[in-house]
Amino acid sequence: MHERHRALLELQEQDREIEGAEKRLAGFIPELETLEAPVQALERETETLRTRLVEMRQEVRRLEHAAEEKRERLRRYQERLERVRNAREEAAARTEFDLVRRAVEADEQEALQLMDQGTRSDLKLDELEKQLVKARSDMEPQREQLLVARAQLEGELAVLRDRRQNHVLRLDPAAARLYERVRAGRTRNVLAALTQDGACGNCFSLVPLQQRAEIRREESLVRCEACGVILYVS
Repeated sequence: MHERHRALLELQEQDREIEGAEKRLAGFIPELETLEAPVQALERETETLRTRLVEMRQEVRRLEHAAEEKRERLRRYQERLERVRNAREEAAARTEFDLVRRAVEADEQEALQLMDQGTRSDLKLDELEKQLVKARSDMEPQREQLLVARAQLEGELAVLRDRRQNHVLRLDPAAARLYERVRAGRTRNVLAALTQDGACGNCFSLVPLQQRAEIRREESLVRCEACGVILYVS
């Protein structure tokens, strides 16, 4: 085998190693996502409940403030009731008084319900926070192992890429350009051996006799007319 073909085959093998390392590295993403998913779900639930608690407390303060304003109005209506001069004025004042009183009671009742809901939510938040601490604690050792393994693989991938870059620098520039052009195509293989019966080892199309002779002379790089890979004799 000509040295030029051997060097390109070595480059192809390096690219396959790099591709395999990249796939393994990409596999860490779903693995980490699966591992972290329960913790993230608890974090979202905890944060949602914490936000809801803040909103409930704000709503309680608003209701208490509204109830206080209405109680002030009640005092004024009470004073009007004491000054009425006839039954008609008394009926009108008492109607307004009763409307405001019911509104005060509604605000107070809603505020009490919200406070009761807030108390239950506080207890639930406390429980969620405990669950979150435990989930993080349970997850962390495995997550740390994955991160260490990923970092190790990243280091190995960097070494492989450096080795490839150095190998390309030693190649004939024209051969390197042809290799990259073929590699950018649809075929997975860049090089394939010519079979004993004169077919392409990648797509198994028969190679014309003239091209077979050229391939065997190994004076130039010949591509398969059907699939485009670089052919060589093993």
